[in-house]
Amino acid sequence: MSSSSPSVRRLLPDFLLLIVAIIWGGSYLATQDLATASSAAAVMCARFVPAAMILVCVNFGRPKVRLGDSAFPGILLGTLRAATIALETIGVTLTSATNAGLIIALSVLFTPILESALTKRRMPSSLITSILLALLGIALLVGGHGFAGFNIGDGLMLVAAATRALLGVAEARFTVGRNSDVLGLTTVEILFGAVIFAVWGGNSLLEHIPGFTVANWLAIAYLCLGCTIFAFLGQLWATKHTSASRAGMLLGTEPGWALVVGVLLGGDRIGTLGYVGAAVLLVATWWGAHAEQRWRGSGLARQNLAVPVLRDTADD
Repeated sequence: MSSSSPSVRRLLPDFLLLIVAIIWGGSYLATQDLATASSAAAVMCARFVPAAMILVCVNFGRPKVRLGDSAFPGILLGTLRAATIALETIGVTLTSATNAGLIIALSVLFTPILESALTKRRMPSSLITSILLALLGIALLVGGHGFAGFNIGDGLMLVAAATRALLGVAEARFTVGRNSDVLGLTTVEILFGAVIFAVWGGNSLLEHIPGFTVANWLAIAYLCLGCTIFAFLGQLWATKHTSASRAGMLLGTEPGWALVVGVLLGGDRIGTLGYVGAAVLLVATWWGAHAEQRWRGSGLARQNLAVPVLRDTADD
């Protein structure tokens, strides 16, 4: 039992990141349906404002409120998060789901590139190859219906992929190896976005609320509780216990899960090419996780060797 516990703890961040990827994969369909019934601005407001209110109440229910300690990193992460959500929400309403899923997957490639540049460490060929293989798998998985012409929505999704990668690296900088307050950090992050989206889409949301159906309210609950509160907390906690590159690799499976949701709930067909892409993506994710772990381990080993070992001369 004791020997299996460390293995479970090591796998928990990966498992949680995959759950987050699955939940976010379902957000495409929910966002598109809700935006059709209202507007992109209303969707962002409905997603963030209730989530911020819930998290603020949870924080004030704690013995010691630490929101002040998370103010600076929370606002920085909130800015990147709000920009990413806005770009994704607007972009997915202006392009096809195939294009959106493939382009946002580029964040898988951007994340380790950014992390490598910041740490001034060259990525090994195995990690680079696994990233390219993952992109190939995603392309096969979501490209079964053909890649439509590039438009403004595609451009927004491309920028969103870059900001998402930057967000992943920033989250790792503020959490990995630090005694950071994940709940407080997430609360400030979401609260900052809620203020922006309330100003931007509050009027639109109030205008469309009378016409919302039960399905629309369920979509709001899914986006607010699942895609925002649970996913953001889970992503931050998991990133704190792994690295930006590994988190980016696992979260990069999101487009595949989006297509799975489309097949099961939206009636889409992926065909033989899609199933081949799913297999390639799973292999690439497994391979990349191991390659990244070895890369990170070698970096820690070099850091330990660089630190002089002080010997106790009394024992000589």
